[in-house]
Amino acid sequence: MSAFTIEFQNHPGRLADLCEVMAARDVNLVICGLAHGDSGTVAFIADDESAARSALRDAGLDATERDALTVRLKNAPGAGAATFRKLADAGVNVEVFLPVRVSDSQFVAVLCVDDHDAAAAVLGNAVA
Repeated sequence: MSAFTIEFQNHPGRLADLCEVMAARDVNLVICGLAHGDSGTVAFIADDESAARSALRDAGLDATERDALTVRLKNAPGAGAATFRKLADAGVNVEVFLPVRVSDSQFVAVLCVDDHDAAAAVLGNAVA
């Protein structure tokens, strides 16, 4: 699985532009964005990565694509703290954190990290 990130100027309509480009190719996104001042970053996963890559290229949108891990955690206080502490103690840096689904019992997120093997070893069964 891949996660994509795009850096944008923080102007009205930029997120709409991205979503319209993907909708025109029938690509569904799970998306998270952060804006601060004049710039913003959008991270997303797509249900059709090949179509997303093609749509981004054709639209002239400069995206970074990273390998991603899916993690499933218990939806309870401290679950995130324990998970991110394990990663930090193993020297693993989290580059992208994208919440995907939350239920009463489970929290699912996509993570891009700088060391997949170390993250998978540390997180064990939490990695889907």
